[in-house]
Parts: sequence; structure tokens; C-alpha cells
Amino acid sequence: MKSIAKQLLVVIALAAPFAASAQVKPEEAIRARQSIMRVVALNFGPLGKMGSGDVTLNKAVFQTNAARVEAIWAMNPAQYFAPGTDKPVAGAKIATFSDARPEIWSQPEKFKAAAERATQQVGLLAQAARTGDETAMRSAAGELGKSCKACHDEFRAK
Repeated sequence: MKSIAKQLLVVIALAAPFAASAQVKPEEAIRARQSIMRVVALNFGPLGKMGSGDVTLNKAVFQTNAARVEAIWAMNPAQYFAPGTDKPVAGAKIATFSDARPEIWSQPEKFKAAAERATQQVGLLAQAARTGDETAMRSAAGELGKSCKACHDEFRAK
């Protein structure tokens, strides 16, 4: 009986974010995804520069920022590209302008694949940071940067 209860709790815990996102107003979903992306970008920016050699690699900063990127990305910004968030929301209390391209909604499987690639690269970045191996850290930062750029090129208006 305890096993079934534990399994049920796990299912509820895993499903809760999806249920919650379904109830979010479109303007709140737009704001959520923009906020997550903005904080990821603030933390990844220095890693990209370290990865490319533009600045000296500082292991402590790299490890801290990689852990932050992993934790923030776990909030799953892709879930906030919900129906109704593809255009500004009339009468919204917050600005809802978005650089999201319509291909996110017209090609959902392609967008999902891009988001999954980014999630995989975030995990590899965090893993490389935990090892402290500078070569692996630089490589992982470069690969995540490529993943982000590819998604932005495809799904974000210039």
C-alpha cells in the first residue's frame, strides 16, 4: 500500500507543473517564459565568454553559473509557449510583446525537439562544470550556445 501511495505522489508531483501551466493566463505565461529566459541568459552569458576564450575561465564562477542555469532551466520555459501566447494579449495588465515566431505553434514537434536538445545541453553543461575539467566545461558551453542559437534562429524573431 505504501508503494502505491508513493507512486501516486510521484505522479502528482510530476503532473503538477503541467496542470498549473494550463491554468496560467496567457499574459502570465508570456511573462514567465521571458523571465526564465532572461535569468538563464544572465547566467549563461559569462559561461559563453569563458567557453569561447573571450575571458579567462574562472572555475568557481563557471560552476556557480552552470548550477544556476540547470536549476532555472528546470522550470521548463517551453511549457509557457501555450496556446494564446502567440500574440499580444489585448487588455493585459503587463506588456505581452513577444519575439516568439509563429513556427513555435505551427511546428510544435520541431519546437519540442529544439527544447529537448537545449535541456540535454544544459544537463551536459552542469555535468561538465561539476567535473571541473576545463576542456569539458568550454566544450559544453560552446555546445549549449549552439543549441540556444539554433533555437533562436528558428523560433525567435530578430
